[in-house]
Amino acid sequence: MTFIEVVFVERWPFWAGGVVIGLLVPLLYYAFNTALGVSTGYGNLARILLPSRRLTWLQERFKEAWGWRVYFIGGIILGSFLSARLTGAPLWTGEMGVLTETVTWSGPVLAIYFFAGGVLLGLGARIAGGCTSGHSIHGMANGHLSSVLVTLFFLVGGIISANVLRLLVLGGGSG
Repeated sequence: MTFIEVVFVERWPFWAGGVVIGLLVPLLYYAFNTALGVSTGYGNLARILLPSRRLTWLQERFKEAWGWRVYFIGGIILGSFLSARLTGAPLWTGEMGVLTETVTWSGPVLAIYFFAGGVLLGLGARIAGGCTSGHSIHGMANGHLSSVLVTLFFLVGGIISANVLRLLVLGGGSG
């Protein structure tokens, strides 16, 4: 097995991903004096896409639109694309595992469903003052009580949401 296959094609064990993410936290502090997080990068993208908007929070919070987080998000997208291409996955697919195997929604309905989910994720990250990676990885590592509480609510909310989705949308069957 080649290095490319091991790194980009094969699924990593959970602990290896955890080690890499865990090493990113001190590396980002050392290199950029900042925390690991993704939701701020989406704010930077909004600033780039909406440069003339007079949204005060957007102009004040994201003064430097082309920060490293924009490239971090680009790397997540590019890495996902490369990994999928190296595994031989099709260029485009609407398959989403158990969900699309179970429900018979049309493409536009699925798009609305996932778009609404993305909006709710963004809203939740905004209300919580950061995303799951920012709070759970960085905040808890620094012992922030608010991050411990937010992470607890992320987990409880995720468990409840997954079970409601399983019961109401997927008909209660196990995945």
